[in-house]
Amino acid sequence: MKTFPKLMLLFGLTFLLLTSSSWAQGRTASRADRGRIHYSTLYKPETVEKIRGEVVSLGKTISGNGRDMCEYLTLKTSKGNVWVILKPQSYKPAVNLNIKPSDQLEITGSRIMLPGKTSLIAAKVQIGNDIMLLRDVKTGRPAWAVGDDWHVR
Repeated sequence: MKTFPKLMLLFGLTFLLLTSSSWAQGRTASRADRGRIHYSTLYKPETVEKIRGEVVSLGKTISGNGRDMCEYLTLKTSKGNVWVILKPQSYKPAVNLNIKPSDQLEITGSRIMLPGKTSLIAAKVQIGNDIMLLRDVKTGRPAWAVGDDWHVR
């Protein structure tokens, strides 16, 4: 009868080890399945350009870190509509433009391709003489980044 408690203990420990490792793998996989994109990793200095156009719409989507909403706008240009990624909702720049539909903007940023969308990661947004700085134009480093960990390769 002394072997029965030992077998139960062995079975319990084995079960605990197997379920805890599969639980950890499941959490990692579920995060990967969410398909979040850290937009800062897509910023490429060699694709920086300046575009002009009229704001068609404004919106928010889940940010790459999943903890905040990311503000974006759709800009109607002479070459078609461009989806422009602006900033996290929580970030308040020194100059925070009150952008509205029909505003005429000039935006400097890195052109990227997202599935089904011609897109731009905005570094600088200008309405008239007012400029909102969101990223370093040369490196793409976000103005809200703290330290060296800001999701750029």
